[in-house]
Formats: sequence, structure tokens, C-alpha cells
Amino acid sequence: MSEPTVFIVDDDDACRDSVRELVIAVGLTAAVFSSGFEFLAAFDGTWRGCLVLDVRMPRMEGVALQQRLIEMGARLPIVFVSGSVDIETAGQAIRDGAVDFLEKPYRQQQLLDAIYTALRRDSASRQEHGELRQGQSALDLHCANAYPAARG
Repeated sequence: MSEPTVFIVDDDDACRDSVRELVIAVGLTAAVFSSGFEFLAAFDGTWRGCLVLDVRMPRMEGVALQQRLIEMGARLPIVFVSGSVDIETAGQAIRDGAVDFLEKPYRQQQLLDAIYTALRRDSASRQEHGELRQGQSALDLHCANAYPAARG
């Protein structure tokens, strides 16, 4: 997926469809998954965008998916949504890099604001990562030219 996408992972069909419709209504691209396992099976590290992730799901809760993505080095920003706020879980999710943690029912504008913040964060992160990669390439080239004996 080349354009930024809002990836929605929620085991509740109605919640998942509601978020998808909201995202599409404001002109964003959406992709939906009914579980963390389904998302991971399809996941591609080149995806751009953000993840709207339900906290409570069977088999793999949202925070477990967040941890798995961290272990994989994935940088997709996450907006958590939950029917019941567990302060400890919310705090840990934020410490682990989540953009926001919203309690259901949330206001649509509140969710959109969090999504836009996450999309901006993803864009800035990718730009920064690209600049670091460019800087490393330039440094490598400079060192290769300045110290030809050091090559191969």
C-alpha cells in the first residue's frame, strides 16, 4: 500500500465498519482486520499510515500486537480504542509509543484528531529516517573517497 492508510483492527464488526466509514468519509484510505493475527499475517513493513487498534480482543489483545510490532521494528503509530479504560494498560501503551488511548464511545472528531496526529507522526518519522539514511550514505561515500585504502 503506497499511500498512507488507516489500518483498523477490531474484533467487533460494527465498530470496525464504523471507523472504516468515518475514515473513508474524510478522504483517507482504510484497511480492516478482525484480529491481530489477521493483521500480522498481512503486514508489510513498508506500509505507511497508522493503526487504530482495539485493546480487548480474543486470542491477541491490542497491547500484545503493539509489543509484537515493536519487536519487529515496525514504526506504525497506534491509536488505541477501548470499551473500558484500564489506567495501567493505557499508561503502558502510551509509554510504548501509542499516540492516544480513547474510550468507547468516543466522539468522531476526537478519533479523527488522533488519526491525523498519528499520520503526521508517521510522515515525520519516515522523513527523519530517510534523512538519516541519506546522511549515512553520504558519510559512507565521503569515507570511501577520503580513505581509499580502507575500501575492500
